[in-house]
Amino acid sequence: YDVTLTYCFEKAGVLTNPDDDSSVIPHITSGTYPQLKADGIVSGGMIPKLDNSFAAIAGGVSGVMITNTESLGTDSGTLIR
Repeated sequence: YDVTLTYCFEKAGVLTNPDDDSSVIPHITSGTYPQLKADGIVSGGMIPKLDNSFAAIAGGVSGVMITNTESLGTDSGTLIR
């Protein structure tokens, strides 16, 4: 099965600027994630969410979408692969 897990939070996805809801990062991969952490773009409570996303992928999920309730069922948010 091709399974995409959706995490629904209050923000529209992973943001480059937590104060700007339009600053959604559209895609994060295992290759880009360490640099986002090192640059401080991803920090605080977003780190466990992304760590769990990559753990789900390692467990067989094809992708994880991080989004908010308004964007459920659309391609809006951050896709983790």
